[in-house]
Amino acid sequence: MNTVWVPAMPIVPVVEAPDSPFQTLASFPRAELAAVRDIPAAERRLLIPNFVALFRWEIVRPLLPLRLPTPGHPPPWGGRACHSFYQWQPSDDLPSSADLIGLDEFDLTLRLFDFSPWRPYFAQRFKSHLGPPPFDPLSLGLAAFLAVYQGWEWERLVQELCSPERSLGHCCRLGFDPTDLPGASTFRMAMGNTHLDWLADCQTSLALGLMAYALIPTHSTFPGDPLERGVSLSTDCQLIEARSRMKCRHSTPRCCVPAAQRPCPAREAGKEGCACDTEACREHCRFATPRDPQAAYVYYSASNQPAPNPNAPNQTFPVGWSSQTEVFADCAAVQSDPMCDFSPGQPLTLKSFYFLKPRLSMGLGDLNPLSNNW
Repeated sequence: MNTVWVPAMPIVPVVEAPDSPFQTLASFPRAELAAVRDIPAAERRLLIPNFVALFRWEIVRPLLPLRLPTPGHPPPWGGRACHSFYQWQPSDDLPSSADLIGLDEFDLTLRLFDFSPWRPYFAQRFKSHLGPPPFDPLSLGLAAFLAVYQGWEWERLVQELCSPERSLGHCCRLGFDPTDLPGASTFRMAMGNTHLDWLADCQTSLALGLMAYALIPTHSTFPGDPLERGVSLSTDCQLIEARSRMKCRHSTPRCCVPAAQRPCPAREAGKEGCACDTEACREHCRFATPRDPQAAYVYYSASNQPAPNPNAPNQTFPVGWSSQTEVFADCAAVQSDPMCDFSPGQPLTLKSFYFLKPRLSMGLGDLNPLSNNW
């Protein structure tokens, strides 16, 4: 097995891009935006004079890679011999916009950004430099994002990295040696020891990087508005299902406390409830959620979905958590940018990439306009 030296790199908490061409993106005046509000968002973008020209691949490619900061306080990467080495690779094989057809969003993401500043985040699981050379923690972290993006289990991810047809592209962009690949247990261990706070730092890094290039607004983009006027902000939420399946709508975290202190909210509400009075009952409860004691029934008082209404009274309500999301309304790009958080119990997801997708699709110019509205 070969090893390569992954050199030390300093922490760069802030990036600046004062010459970013995206700062020239025009915006509809308030009155004109209101007049075209019923037009689909993708068509409205085509009405912006410099939108298509500004986001064509031929304009974006010379700016690559887009740089990212390393906010927070992770320990600096001090250099180490590893079995892999992620480095940003130029897109010499994609000289024009037409060559982007068929390229998925994840591959485009790896071509747009240099993710090297994320290495200190994923390396925090290392407790010492002793022991055999590991795989580059950033290679493992980005490969995990690929697995979640594609909906793959760890075993399927390893199969794809070993595939004769697809492995060269994946391994090249992620920094793996095709003859020396990690197993499923390596990915499982690495991601099991990755804290959600580190992933949240990656999300912050992406947001600050996009703001530096004026791809996410930091102030109102309406013509004539003062710079001190902020952006429009709204909130949304995503339901995260628990591993457990709860059968009692009165179940609370108190149902999982030791037997001597365990009440029964259902009985207190005049329902049948249960008579669990031993420690064994807590581990095998048929009504509560011993594996996810903080989970609860989550339901809406109304629905924004068309019929048939999934939130109708006779439907099964999801059990889990509500993940709160803040959404920036970008009037210049006629686009909303979700800035998602990580809620307790939430599995590893591509939330960090969700708000990238609008901007990445913009890079396809007029070949692949977005169709979402806000």
